[in-house]
Amino acid sequence: MHPKTVRIATVAITAFIAWLITLAALGATASLPRVAFIVVHYVLVILLFGVAFGIYYKDHKAVDPFTVTVIAMVCLFAYEFLFLVFLFEGSRWFLTYVDWLVPSFLIASTIYWTGKFFTKF
Repeated sequence: MHPKTVRIATVAITAFIAWLITLAALGATASLPRVAFIVVHYVLVILLFGVAFGIYYKDHKAVDPFTVTVIAMVCLFAYEFLFLVFLFEGSRWFLTYVDWLVPSFLIASTIYWTGKFFTKF
C-alpha cells in the first residue's frame, strides 16, 4: 500500500480511543462548577486528541493532515450521533455552542496542527 494512503480504520480507532477517554473524564468531572468544567473540557480535548494523533502521526508521516482531520471529524460526529441517539438517556442540555461546537473546533484544529508538526520531521 502506498505510504500516503490514509487508512480509515486506523484514524477511526485513534479518534474513538481519544473520544472514549474524553467521555469518561467528562462524566467524572460533571460535578465541577460550570466555568471549571468548561476549562477542563477544552484542555482535555486538546491534550487527549493531541497525544492520540501525535502517536498516530509518528507512524504515518506521509499522510495528509487535512485528510486525516476530515476522516477523524466524520468519525467523531458518527460516534456522537450513535451515543446520543442510542445510549445516552439524560438531558441534552450540553448540546450548545460552548459545550459542543467549540470543542469540535478545538479537536479538528488539534488533529490538523499535530499532523502538520509531526509530518514535517
